[in-house]
Order: sequence, then C-alpha cells, then structure tokens
Amino acid sequence: MIDPITRRTALVGLAAFVAGPAHAQTPSSQSQDPTMAATSFTIDIPDEVIQDLKNRLAATRLPDQIDGSGWSYGTDTAWLSELLAYWASDYDWPAAQARLNAFDNFKAAIDGLDIHFIHARSDHADAVPLLMLHGWPSSFVQMLDIIPLLTQPVDDGPAFHVVAASLPGYGFSGIPTSPGMSPGAIAPYMHTLMTDVLGYDRYGLRSSDLGAGVAAPMAGTYADAVIGSHTGGTNPYLQGPIPDDLTEEEQTFAQNAQNWMQQEMAYAMLQSSKPQTLAVALNDSPAGLASWILEKFWRWTDHDGDLTTVIDRDALLTNLTIYWATQTINPSMRLYAEAVRAQGGWTMPQVPVGYLMPDNDMFRTPRSWIERQGPVAHWTVAAKGGHFMEWEQPQVVADDLRLFFGALGQR
Repeated sequence: MIDPITRRTALVGLAAFVAGPAHAQTPSSQSQDPTMAATSFTIDIPDEVIQDLKNRLAATRLPDQIDGSGWSYGTDTAWLSELLAYWASDYDWPAAQARLNAFDNFKAAIDGLDIHFIHARSDHADAVPLLMLHGWPSSFVQMLDIIPLLTQPVDDGPAFHVVAASLPGYGFSGIPTSPGMSPGAIAPYMHTLMTDVLGYDRYGLRSSDLGAGVAAPMAGTYADAVIGSHTGGTNPYLQGPIPDDLTEEEQTFAQNAQNWMQQEMAYAMLQSSKPQTLAVALNDSPAGLASWILEKFWRWTDHDGDLTTVIDRDALLTNLTIYWATQTINPSMRLYAEAVRAQGGWTMPQVPVGYLMPDNDMFRTPRSWIERQGPVAHWTVAAKGGHFMEWEQPQVVADDLRLFFGALGQR
C-alpha cells in the first residue's frame, strides 16, 4: 500500500508542472484593439547562426561513459556522438527551413507579445477550427505531419482549420520578459488568437503535456467559445486530497506514478526551481542541449530501442535547431517554474473532453481516475504511441479527432 502522504505529495506536486491558475487576466490588447491582425512570417535563420552551430558541434567534448551502460545513466554518449556528427555535417537546415515555410506561418502581437502560429485553412467552409498546442521539449514542429491529414474531410468525420501555435517562450513566439507567464496565464492569449485575431467564434482544442495545462483552463474559462477539448497522455493530478477509496487499478497507477517520479522527475524539479542555472549550460552548448532534450524523447517515445524509427532523425534535429537558433531553451524550461509559482487552482473544463490515451506513455492514467475530475465524453486507448502522438502516430490522432469532434458537431 502506498503511503497516502507520499502519494498525495507526489501526485499533487506533478500537477503543478502541467497547470497554472486559469483565472489569468485577459490580455489588455483585446479591449484596446478589436481588429488585431496576423502578419505573415517567414522563417529565416541567418547563415552565421547555422555556421556557429556547426563550429560548436565540431568542438564538442563528450564525457566518459561506463562500458555497456547504454541509456541507464542518461543519454547514451555513443548514440549522441553519431547524431551530433550528422547534425554538424549532413543535416540540411535549408531544406528543413523550406519545409517549415511551405506552411502559412504568421505572427500576431497580443498584449505586446508575439505569438507565432501556422494557420492551415481547409477548403471546406464548414471545417472545425482547431487550436493545437504542444508541450516541452517539443514545438510546433510536432504538428507538421498531422496538418495535411486534418484539413481535408473523410467519409466519417469533419475537416479542420488547423492553428498550430508556438507557446510563449517557444520557437518563434516572443519571450516573456516579466514573471508570471504560467500555463494558465497563457490561456487568454491563445483564446484571443483564435477569436479576435483569426475571427473564429467557436473552436476546438487538441493538446498534450504543458499544452494541456493551457487547454484545460481555456475549456473552463471560455466554455462559450470552445466546442470541445481533445487531450491525452499521462494525467496524474486531482484537485483536492487524493481519495481513500482508490480502486485496485488506481492504486497500481498511483504506485507507478510515484515510482516514475522518483526515477524520472529530476529534470522537472530542476526546471521548476532553477531553470536559469541550467540554461547557461544548454544555451551555450548544442551538444548539451541535444543531450538534455533527446533523452526525454528517447524515454517518452514508444520505440523498440531505436528512436529514429518512430520520429525521423531530421525531425528531431529540426526541433533542436529551432531551440538553438531562437535561444528558447531557457524560457521553455521557465514555464515549469512559472507553473509551480502560480497561485491558485484551475477552472475545470466546462465543455466535452475527449481522451486519446497512449498505452506506452510514461504511465497510462485509468479512465476512473480521470472521471474523478469530471465527465469523460470520449475515451480511446491507443495500442501504439507514447508522449508525442502527433509525431509518433499522426493518423491515429487524426482519426480520433474526427471521431470526437464529429460526434459533437458544432454544439
């Protein structure tokens, strides 16, 4: 039996990393400028930035590793060495940048903060507007493969107008310069993007990881505008005390969650307490940045020992190159600290919520646990896939989005 105090402390503690208060003040620009417009944006990383990256990679000094230890102490140095060599010599950033720019990229200034997003409109006028929100250590790049699967309808489901946004402090969005930009504080910016900037009266949500920490308060605070919220992945938090009447399945889940936190949670504790300290190292060393980020991809992705069979090597490096070139590893990690320091709870969703639960994410949450938080409108367990489902199983996500929103209609 799990010690209830330890269990409660661990599970409530993890909640702080994925959700901040939902009652954030609406950005002031919403009332000042009701005709806000998005500006077309072209991604153009200077050649000297890429050359500096290659120079630093060439000068990498990797640490020793115990023979045969693989990933048991963290990133496998031999694996990383091969990837860094490819990044320095063979990875084609201009080709990757051209692919990114093949999508319609925009920026919108909301309350003085630039929000970057891809806006892929369907040819079908009755398509469902859908805001897609990534987490850490991901970016909008996670959504590229799924976008074309969503913009066209199929026989048994709707098409979508897809908005793949970069969270503040990630990718090409602006970096917050004042404290307090927690997931809950981001929610009004994303609502303003969908309504005042893009003109959608109603829209749906798709999120995971820290993106789910933004979507949850949106689904509570802006219920009149949100059609439904589709999410998934590990979800160990409950508001209030952990109940004493846990089922056997829930007790197993709580034990698995506690074990995972003891073995894997150190990164989040550091990012939620002293992100600036870590950022000095990661912002200065692309090898360090790659090690820190890719170890999470290796741990959290459903693969048979070779991560690149699930997420293409170039896709991983495009994500890394964006973190490097935009110098956003610090603000991306700082979001953990802002979530922990935010005061108050979050408004539970007041709209239908659908769950796509990967069987191989960190530790799968039982449906009964989720139902203790609120009604479950849709529940699918994916036999394959882990933490980054849009990358790992884009067709599975697209099909499930159509099932969920097709059943809801426009409410």
